[in-house]
Amino acid sequence: MHLIEAPDRSAASECDGRNLVFLVGCPRSGTTWLQRQLACHPRIHTAIESHLFDHIIGPILRRWEYSIDTRNGGMGPAAYYTEEEFFRMIRSFLRALLRPMIEDLRDGEIFLDKTPSHALFLPEIVRLLPRCRIIHLLRDPRDVVASLLAASRSFGSMWAPKDARAAIRMWTEHIWWVRREGRRLPPAQFHEVRYEELLRAPHEALKVCVEFLGLEWSDDEIARAVAANEKSIARSIGGTALYVGGELARNIGPNKRDPDGFVRRGISGSWRADLSLRERFWIWRTARKEMAELGYRWRFLFFV
Repeated sequence: MHLIEAPDRSAASECDGRNLVFLVGCPRSGTTWLQRQLACHPRIHTAIESHLFDHIIGPILRRWEYSIDTRNGGMGPAAYYTEEEFFRMIRSFLRALLRPMIEDLRDGEIFLDKTPSHALFLPEIVRLLPRCRIIHLLRDPRDVVASLLAASRSFGSMWAPKDARAAIRMWTEHIWWVRREGRRLPPAQFHEVRYEELLRAPHEALKVCVEFLGLEWSDDEIARAVAANEKSIARSIGGTALYVGGELARNIGPNKRDPDGFVRRGISGSWRADLSLRERFWIWRTARKEMAELGYRWRFLFFV
């Protein structure tokens, strides 16, 4: 995270999302890799995952929607607050939660929040932060499932699905929400990047990302960002450091190191060596329609 002098305090008070970018995608789609490359830009600030919307704000808003539906028995916070009162409190709470991220931003600077499962709460994010921007990283679900299953056997044992059926359902759920909300947002607010394109042509993919954000980035600077986060470097030292603050910094220090196994081969198509025939079948059965629509096709059904 870059050191900043003479901050513009007006950024924290506006809080309409104009200086916020949310990088989302199904877990194990490569969002950390893209985050670290974008973090090399001098006007992009970032840190470890916040989970502000998938753990805190989003569930609160969905409980509110449940409480105002009279079919649910007429109970809950809607029995005590009008919608205006409730959202005034939520926006005040959100401003306080966002303060560490945006209060030190100067004019023209951006905070990038990379929390993959914020993908599940894009409607709530856009409702409260109508001028924010969204970057979605899309990856072949077969590679995502293979990576999720590998994570479940190591560092991700507490959260990663342990079988292919659950893993592909995680992917389809994330894709459903992103596609639903992405169709509603203008091109200036929603941008999709494919992991396979980021692998094949990282310079071009990053260039398009920063243009989407209204920033300039020289070819030499992009080349340095790509080199600093090359897979062998990411496996050994983690690549561009991600800032840690708050209570967690007291326990692990100001920078978070990736656990063993976090960075794998980082190639496209590794699922062919990783997935059993049964695992491929469940992916095909569950997500074949979405895969076809997105251009991820099977040859000879789910065999190759």
